[in-house]
Amino acid sequence: MSELCHDCGQYPAEGCRQWCPNYTPPVIYQNTTPRARTTDPATSHYAADALNTESVSATKERILEAYGAHGPMTDEELCLRLAVIYDRPVSVSSIRTRRSELVVAGLVFDTGETRPTCTGRQAIVWSRDHA
Repeated sequence: MSELCHDCGQYPAEGCRQWCPNYTPPVIYQNTTPRARTTDPATSHYAADALNTESVSATKERILEAYGAHGPMTDEELCLRLAVIYDRPVSVSSIRTRRSELVVAGLVFDTGETRPTCTGRQAIVWSRDHA
């Protein structure tokens, strides 16, 4: 077995910790099959199995279109907007995950602003335009 990483104390082959400069994500999420963690409940595995890359890509396109047409929004506002546009319920979890992937891809940005959610807590306002 290789030596322990001097930065985080883990074996690099087994995965350094996220804050470690030697860290490499164990799974690359772009262009891969959706999956659940082994520690996730069975429902998460069923959901991952039900997803396909076409539906994920379509959801991302819808999100980008919504930002383009309606401007900056919180995740909650985005979900409400998509539900109205497509006249059907949307999964808040799925939308938040797809928006997060768009942030990682550099297509959606944190505006630096927040707005209150329906519960009164502050939420980040996201946009297609770089702040």
